[in-house]
Amino acid sequence: MSIALFFVTHEGIASNLLTIGEAIVQKPNSNISYLEIPMGASLDNIVSDIENNLTTLNTDDGLFFITDIYGSTPSNVAQQLATKYQGHLVSGVNLPMVIRLLNYREEQEDELLQRALEGAHLGIQDHTTETKI
Repeated sequence: MSIALFFVTHEGIASNLLTIGEAIVQKPNSNISYLEIPMGASLDNIVSDIENNLTTLNTDDGLFFITDIYGSTPSNVAQQLATKYQGHLVSGVNLPMVIRLLNYREEQEDELLQRALEGAHLGIQDHTTETKI
């Protein structure tokens, strides 16, 4: 099996990152779900919506909650659930991280976590060059 991935992001982020990541990786992926939280959404039903979606995932090999911005509403909700379900919480998702998560799904939790974080960090580069006149 594979580690369950649950993305909790602001609206439009998870779905687009997953669509692009899957197009790049071009291999079947399952055991993934997401919930995008619209700006100004009522939090009353969000936790229960996520918990309902979690029932569709196999978490026997582990569970990662992936969020966009640490300290944001999606991150705070995911933190509650990561604690409750003993999952990892990874914030600051970017496309290189998603590609690593999709490519190395069969790795052990710690290894997948390291690959995802490394991909995210290496994906952020400053390519500024000085232009001389």
